[in-house]
Amino acid sequence: MYRRQRQSSSVITLIVLGVMLGVGFLLYQGWRNPAPVAAPARTLTVSPIASATPAPVILPSATPMPRASLFLPTAGLTAPVIEVYLDGESWDVQYLGQNAGHLQGTAWFGQPGNIVLAGHVELPDGRAGIFAGFDDLSLGDPVILSLDATQQRYNIVSIETVAPDDLSVLYPTSDDRLTLITCDAYDFLSDAYQERVVVVAERVV
Repeated sequence: MYRRQRQSSSVITLIVLGVMLGVGFLLYQGWRNPAPVAAPARTLTVSPIASATPAPVILPSATPMPRASLFLPTAGLTAPVIEVYLDGESWDVQYLGQNAGHLQGTAWFGQPGNIVLAGHVELPDGRAGIFAGFDDLSLGDPVILSLDATQQRYNIVSIETVAPDDLSVLYPTSDDRLTLITCDAYDFLSDAYQERVVVVAERVV
C-alpha cells in the first residue's frame, strides 16, 4: 500500500511540473512575439464634392430651340412642329408621330416662300394621325403657324389631291404660303398610298 501511494505522489508531481513548464513556455513565447496592437478603426470619409452628382455640362450647341406649333381651328388641331430632314432622296418621316414636320429645304418662319409641313393621316398602330381631319377643312379657313410668341396667319386657298411623286407642290414660291401635305387613298394590295392631299394657305398680311 505504501508503494501505490508513492507512485501516486510521483504522478502528481509530474503533472504539476508539466503544467508549470507549459505556462512558462507560453509566457516566454508571449515575451518573444508580442501580439500586434490592433490599428484603430478607420472611417471612410467621402468628400462632398466627389459624392455629389456632377452638374450637367451644357455645350454651346445645346441651347433650346424655339418652339413652333400649327393651329387649324376648323379641324380642332393643335400640333407641335418639328424638323424633318432629308434622308437620301426623300424626307425621313418615320419619327413624325403626332407632330407636323417641317420639310428641310423649304422656307421657314420669317422667310419668304413656301413653308411645307407634312403630317400623318394614320399612324402605324391604326390611330388617326394629326392630318386625319383634312375633310373638315374648307376654303377660307384660317391656319396659324406660331414660333414662340410670334404668329403667322394664313387662309386656305386650295385643297387638292396629287400623285405621290408630284413634288411641284413643294417648290419654292415668290408669295408667302403654307403648304400642308398628307397621304390619302391607301391601297391594301400594294400596301401604299395612291394620292397625297395638299392644303395650300396664303399669308394674311
